[in-house]
Amino acid sequence: MRKKLTSLALAMFFTVGLSGISIASSCKGSVVKNEGGELVIKLKKDCKAKAGDSVKIKVKSAAKVEGC
Repeated sequence: MRKKLTSLALAMFFTVGLSGISIASSCKGSVVKNEGGELVIKLKKDCKAKAGDSVKIKVKSAAKVEGC
């Protein structure tokens, strides 16, 4: 009985965790201006983020190619 309850609880936690991931959205764009800690970003498409939302930004640099 205890194993069944434990497995049920773990399944519920896993399901809740996955639903939190599906809520998160991703937006793509490029930085237009960087002034004193404030970024201006031009988005490629519409984004669900609103003013005041906290975001996490991952910087993706262009690959550098060295020639001979």
